[in-house]
Amino acid sequence: MRRPRGLWQWLGLVSLLLLIALPTTASAATTVRVGPTERSLAEHLTPLAAPPVVIGAHATLRIAVAPRYAAAGVQGTSPGLQGTTVTLPSCGGACTDRYRPASSPALAANHYAERVTFAVTQPGAAGPAVGFDVQVAVHLNSGWVFGAGYFSTGVSTGAGTTAVTLRLFVDLGTAAPTLLSVEVVVNRCLSTTSCP
Repeated sequence: MRRPRGLWQWLGLVSLLLLIALPTTASAATTVRVGPTERSLAEHLTPLAAPPVVIGAHATLRIAVAPRYAAAGVQGTSPGLQGTTVTLPSCGGACTDRYRPASSPALAANHYAERVTFAVTQPGAAGPAVGFDVQVAVHLNSGWVFGAGYFSTGVSTGAGTTAVTLRLFVDLGTAAPTLLSVEVVVNRCLSTTSCP
């Protein structure tokens, strides 16, 4: 009789050790998600590397003459943040590109805009290019204004990397705004042609 009791205690101890050791080793490299209805199904997600983008300064400007800035990609149709990227032009040295948010109307003269600057590292001609999105939320006294852009770094014309200064202009309307805060998020996309 002692032998079965010892066997059950031994199995209990091994089970307890597995419950303690397995989650720490599995979560070190990946995230594990288990669906609420299918407990046997686990999804291992490897997080994407950070995009080669640094968030820089922001400024509120009054636009005297309507600029012809291209749309920062095309906003998708789902309620999530997704869209089709626009590729930054190839750059041989230090370049600057200017855009308005995806699917927003052209910036008009005599409007105020929030300009957010990003520093993008464009890979050399051998690539690879990287897709990324940017989201800007401007908190005004009168409410929130949002702008999203979807980009691909493209590749430079030379063998080495180049620095691209990317500026995104979010239209704030004709009234002089009172800013409370500006929130900016940059994410890496799953591909160079669409986000996420």
